Amino acid sequence: MVFQNPFDTPNPSMTIGRRIIRALEKFGIGANDRDRRNRMLELRDLVRLPRASEKRRLHQLSGGQKQRIGIARAFAGKPKLVVADEPVSALDVSVQAAVTELLMDIQRETRTTMLFISHDLSVVRYLADRVVVMYLGHIEEQGTNRDIFAPPYHPYTEVLLSAVPITDPKIEKRQIVLLGEIPSAISPPSGCPFHTRCRWKHRVPDGRCETEVPAESELKPDRTVKCHLTSVDFADMEPVISSGK
Repeated sequence: MVFQNPFDTPNPSMTIGRRIIRALEKFGIGANDRDRRNRMLELRDLVRLPRASEKRRLHQLSGGQKQRIGIARAFAGKPKLVVADEPVSALDVSVQAAVTELLMDIQRETRTTMLFISHDLSVVRYLADRVVVMYLGHIEEQGTNRDIFAPPYHPYTEVLLSAVPITDPKIEKRQIVLLGEIPSAISPPSGCPFHTRCRWKHRVPDGRCETEVPAESELKPDRTVKCHLTSVDFADMEPVISSGK
C-alpha cells in the first residue's frame, strides 16, 4: 500500500536505505544482507531517488522524495496488487504530476495491478483504465475511463466532474454547486445515500430517493449506475466538460 501522508507514516529514526531494507525483510526478499541491499539499490533507482539518499533521514528529504520511499516500499515485495490511497493529495501541486507519472511508469514496467483512490477526477482520468465512483460506501457508478467521463452520469459523478480545475480557456465547464445537508457516514440517510444533495431527485416520483435504495442498472455494456433516474432523465444530461466554440 502507498499511504496518503508521506510525512507522518515513516519511522523518522531510520535512514532511507534501512527503511527499504526493512520492508524487504518483512516480505522475505533476499537470501542475505547483500541480496537485500542490492534490491534496495534497484528500488531506489526505480523510484528515481538520488544516490546519496540511501544514508539520509526523513527530515532531509522533500515531500515528493518521501512519497517515493513509500512507493519503493510498496513495490518491494513484487506485489500483484498495490493500493494507492490518495498518494499525491498531500504533495505540492508542482510535484503531484511527477509522482503520478512515476507511479504510471512503475506500473507499466512491473505489470502490477494498481487500485488508485482519489477525489481528483483529473488524475483518475489520466491514469485509470476502469473507474468506480463511490459515495458513503456505495458503488454509484462504474465503467471504463472513456464511459465515465461522458454523459449520462450518476448525479454524484456529475458533481465531481464539475470540481475538476480547468485552465485551458478553450474548454468549457458547467459549474454545479452542491446544496442540501452533508450526511453522516456513521449514520447515513435512508434510501439513496446521495439524495440529501442531489439536484435531480425532483424528477423521481413518490419520494423514492428518500426511502428506497436504487437498484444497479446497466446504461450500456460494461457500464452500470445505481440511480432511480429513468433513461429519459439520463438522456437530458449534458456534458459537464466540453470544447468551447
